[in-house]
Amino acid sequence: MSKQAEFKVRVEGRLLWHLLFWLTVIALLDQSRFLFSYPVPDTGMWFGDETWTMLTVRAMARTGVACVPEALGSSLAHSNGFVNGSIWLSGLCYGIPASLLPAYATPVEIGRIVTFAFSLLLLLCVYRLTRQVTDSPVLSLIATFLLTLSNAFYFSSHSARLDMVTGLSVMLGCWLFLRVYRVSQVSVGNDLRHWYFLVPLIVILSLAVYVHAPTLLLLPALYTLWRCGAIRNLRGSIIVALGGGVGLLLLLVPYYFTNGSMTLLGKGYNQYYNVAYSLPILHPFSLQVQKINTVDRAIQVSQVAWPILVGLAIGLVSNRFYRGRASSAGRFFIALTALSVAAWMLAEGPAVFYNIHILPLLAITAAILLSEVVNRHATSRRFQWSLALGAIILTTSTILHQESLGRAGLRFTSDNNIAIHALIQPVVSAQRPPLILTDQPALNHIAGMEGVRLMTNHLLLFGEENKPLPDILLEKGVDYLLLYSTAKWQSPFRHIADSLYTLVGQQTGTLTDQARSYDKPMWNEIDTLRLYKAR
Repeated sequence: MSKQAEFKVRVEGRLLWHLLFWLTVIALLDQSRFLFSYPVPDTGMWFGDETWTMLTVRAMARTGVACVPEALGSSLAHSNGFVNGSIWLSGLCYGIPASLLPAYATPVEIGRIVTFAFSLLLLLCVYRLTRQVTDSPVLSLIATFLLTLSNAFYFSSHSARLDMVTGLSVMLGCWLFLRVYRVSQVSVGNDLRHWYFLVPLIVILSLAVYVHAPTLLLLPALYTLWRCGAIRNLRGSIIVALGGGVGLLLLLVPYYFTNGSMTLLGKGYNQYYNVAYSLPILHPFSLQVQKINTVDRAIQVSQVAWPILVGLAIGLVSNRFYRGRASSAGRFFIALTALSVAAWMLAEGPAVFYNIHILPLLAITAAILLSEVVNRHATSRRFQWSLALGAIILTTSTILHQESLGRAGLRFTSDNNIAIHALIQPVVSAQRPPLILTDQPALNHIAGMEGVRLMTNHLLLFGEENKPLPDILLEKGVDYLLLYSTAKWQSPFRHIADSLYTLVGQQTGTLTDQARSYDKPMWNEIDTLRLYKAR
């Protein structure tokens, strides 16, 4: 190839990089337009529990105890236990803004802003890590591009939960393991012993982010320590145990002094016992559990992250066809990803919001697998133009879909906020704020209002008082019930409201995504929001 032709190829390669970059930015900007409306706060479709999470981190920032003070009559009103009550890093990152800025935004709005900031950091790290493994700016942007255009990234970056920061933590952990592996290739003996200590220390301390972080990092960490020789001899194993023990101590001490007692999963029956019991690894011989864990999970991922799966498939086929072989670092990272995915399937439920925990790793793995075909055809103008055209088509179709989902969420959120405001504003009182028990779609709005007090409905599933529900409501002094009903769903408190409370007002409209699809919202089905006052 002549120098002039090579120059043209390099220019077109830079143009391809800039095209992928701006397509990614455009997709992100379009997503940001619906930051507070898609999915709707505390979405009923994915059981987001956003307000519950934000109330927990706000309480932790204020008192050091991870609990939901507004969950009156529920076991969640107390410490969540050591496993879920040691989220110091996430608690401070989310809880401090929630404590300082309640007059400016609702808890979920504050949480979504923090999550979106973590999402941008995640994309930057995906780019940098892919660049380090593949040494290709184009492949690095392909990984970032595929992740951004996945619907899982769209709704996870808009969720006031701890899933996005967990995905970031897992990826950063694997990045650290990759560095340790590279150091082990050129160093021996004493040069590695501080890593033997630091790797288990960091894995244990990742519990301060969320319980899922150490769960997904454990197998990759053990593999890294084994490859580096740490757990192949007694001295190395002792150093590893020491690092893990110090990490555990650094979490136990502040938990004990803030909570005053030690429990693993909190007191009484709560959500964490329920989740822990339902883990797939505890039901290996249940056909129903394993079908949900494998077949149903695969279908779900294909629906919310199909761009990444397509990239993985093309990469696998091209490597088979060209008999490609990734670099040593690339093969090591693929092994880390496989182990994280194994832990994800064994020790996490199939909830759709957990997918973002491992999707960044899969996006980077897709770029590694695609390196063979991209490098082989890097000088082909036809290949570059085909890739550019495909990226433009994919971005256009994705944005059209994002717009459809976002506009549906915007209508749900707008109608719901108007209905809540119309019913609650007349009963607001600065002198004596009424206590309002409400269903999930109104939690965030009530939690962000001044002149009212919120009571969540957790006592229904995780009640701690052996009393009839009407007696508990009377004892807690619940002044109002704000309850929803749809064409397919009715508030579980409705029977109590009809017998013990007086209906004082109602609003109708498309108020929630409960039993609805964003693709097919069924606008003809009308929801009702009713306000009941204690007699």
